Amino acid sequence: MSTKPRFAFLSEDGILRLHDEEHASQHGKHVQTSLTDDESGYPVVEGQGVVYYAYEDKAYVKGNKGDGQLIPTPLVLKQLAAELL
Repeated sequence: MSTKPRFAFLSEDGILRLHDEEHASQHGKHVQTSLTDDESGYPVVEGQGVVYYAYEDKAYVKGNKGDGQLIPTPLVLKQLAAELL
């Protein structure tokens, strides 16, 4: 987790990721966020890294869509993704 400003972007496969501005800008459209990220660059919501598939509007904790637990999509992630779509 970093204390530097984080910027959200969508990966090629539509996964919401956070990184520093230099890295995020390499992926095109990006927006600054107050969210923090886990060691893999996924947004942290309520203490857990969340893998959010924006094109499918599905969110997972403890893994991804292959092995994670499907959760209701946190509103903050929907709103952030809407700015990027």
